Amino acid sequence: MTFRPCSWPTPVQPLEYVNITCPHCGACNDTEVDLSTLPASYVEDCQTCCAPIMMSATMDPDTGSLLIHTCREND
Repeated sequence: MTFRPCSWPTPVQPLEYVNITCPHCGACNDTEVDLSTLPASYVEDCQTCCAPIMMSATMDPDTGSLLIHTCREND
């Protein structure tokens, strides 16, 4: 009988909860960023005015800080 060592999957990195400002109405929005997919760009609707918010998320290579950029869809 031959035994093979177990291969455990790589743990999924946690979600980071962030607060962003809507570029349309200025309202604060709580959202989450999946750190395992960085860098990432996606669209999320404002929780107040329902306008689309373009978001890009990256990790600063020097500090390890999460960087979020938001803008209007046509900016």
